[in-house]
Amino acid sequence: MIKEWDFLRVVACLSILLLHTSSWVILEVGVEPEQQVYLFLRIALCYATPTFIVLSIIILSNRYRERLPMNFWSSRLQYILVPFLVWAFVDALLVESIYRKGLLWDKYFYNVVYGEFVGWFVVVIFQLYIVFALMKRFKWSITWFLPLSVLITLVHHAVIALPYPIFEEHANVLRLLFTGWLGYFAVAYAMGVSYERLAALAKKYRGATVVFVVLAVLFLTIRMLLGYTEVHSRRLDIVPLVFSVVLCVIAWGQSLPATKLVRIISQYAFMIYLIHWEVLRLSTSWFVAHFDSTLTRVSMLMLWTLVVCIGLTKLLSFLPFSQWIVGKLKKR
Repeated sequence: MIKEWDFLRVVACLSILLLHTSSWVILEVGVEPEQQVYLFLRIALCYATPTFIVLSIIILSNRYRERLPMNFWSSRLQYILVPFLVWAFVDALLVESIYRKGLLWDKYFYNVVYGEFVGWFVVVIFQLYIVFALMKRFKWSITWFLPLSVLITLVHHAVIALPYPIFEEHANVLRLLFTGWLGYFAVAYAMGVSYERLAALAKKYRGATVVFVVLAVLFLTIRMLLGYTEVHSRRLDIVPLVFSVVLCVIAWGQSLPATKLVRIISQYAFMIYLIHWEVLRLSTSWFVAHFDSTLTRVSMLMLWTLVVCIGLTKLLSFLPFSQWIVGKLKKR
């Protein structure tokens, strides 16, 4: 595994963990802190899920430049889709045990089909896997595919923003539809195919990548001050932040030493994504009751959740057929 990919996976994983930790603290307290900095950080952290998707496509297009391996689909079904189905059921089971509405299977259906739990990004990624397979099968040229994909994504977001009931009623489906993520896919695909050249240029001009991040943050700040305060990962104004962070980590990650902590978090990142929401669901009330400040609550709860997710995953990995529960934990 290329070292800077581990760094990028860790940055995205910790960012989404921080975002959701703050979300659960707000839900438990019942009121959001009034500081605009807190709101901005929550908006900015939404870059994490698109970044995780971008990294996945960069790795795919870099690794499989000519054709897909024979086990491409079987490995992804076994190590990604099945754990997604398992933890979607765990989420539905916890919701049922807490609220007791007698809707276990309805909740599970909505988790899987409509992505109504934290693992929804898996639904998006599998659609993009299909697009990737089609690109390999029919040898589509990135020259025309890239601008077309960006256009499709822009049209997707423009159309669903129209004030028509059909878009409001099917908002959950539309947020998962691959057309809304195709622009990310195409740019990431191009980055992966030419990764060696991209990495060399990013390292050479790594100071410029920092400027790019600052400009993306400034742009997002202006948008927030203009009243665009929705906290979700489908905002088009976080696109510059996504790719600026990707380039920045690629640029600087090549010079940073690889540490054991980074390798561990990267190795367990997928399961941290799938499990952390449930840990937060069960733990937030205790941290809110025992700590007074938002900063302490969020930081301590985030650290606790990270440790529990890694520890639980490690324990589950000793079970027979653990790959169906925690996926494939790569051996270093």
